[in-house]
Amino acid sequence: MAAKTVEWFVEKMMNETTFNTPNTAVTLGIVRRQYRFTPVQELKLYTDFEHRIPCQQWWLNMRPLLRILAKHESTYVDENAIELTVEEAQSDAIQGG
Repeated sequence: MAAKTVEWFVEKMMNETTFNTPNTAVTLGIVRRQYRFTPVQELKLYTDFEHRIPCQQWWLNMRPLLRILAKHESTYVDENAIELTVEEAQSDAIQGG
């Protein structure tokens, strides 16, 4: 990320003569698995300043999945599954079978 920031900064210094546009004050972040420079003015649209958090929090959609994973033994156990203790699994692995 640091290299991308320096590259962006050098490009701005070489190609621009005025620095009063929104694209001169940016932050670098990861948006949908890509590095993206976002103008600070645009960030105001996506920020809840009172609570100091983003307005849209992508990870909230994962909470039901986390609840399911947290209760994996009590709710989602396969009745036909063979239960092995750690010792049985280790000895089975050592014996090759």
